[in-house]
Amino acid sequence: MNRPLPFEIPNVNHGIVVVKGLFHLKNESLVLEFDKRDGFVGIMKSDLEEVVIPFQEIASITFIKKLFTTRIEIVGSSMKSLHNIPGAEQGRISLKVKHKDRKLAESLMSHARLKLSEFKLDELEGDL
Repeated sequence: MNRPLPFEIPNVNHGIVVVKGLFHLKNESLVLEFDKRDGFVGIMKSDLEEVVIPFQEIASITFIKKLFTTRIEIVGSSMKSLHNIPGAEQGRISLKVKHKDRKLAESLMSHARLKLSEFKLDELEGDL
């Protein structure tokens, strides 16, 4: 699964900033690349940023699908895990996914949870 998933982090800094980016799944990490835009006009305000989150820093990944909203929630193993992502609070970030990308998000999350589970299992077997 190499196709990136578009996402948005709305209401950063009380709605002043909107974050838009792409979510990638790598072998042993999640990669978020994004820029920050003015929440009123949408003018790009920042350079492109990239945050690599190794699986060892992830406590859980949850796919939340409701009637009108789709979100991916990533919980870090500590607050430092997601510190460099705008909108992250208490080691948790919620990525909003557009309705048209829902199937891609579901497929990507299935792969991500499988890879994360395999990683955690390998980690446990290494401790034995």
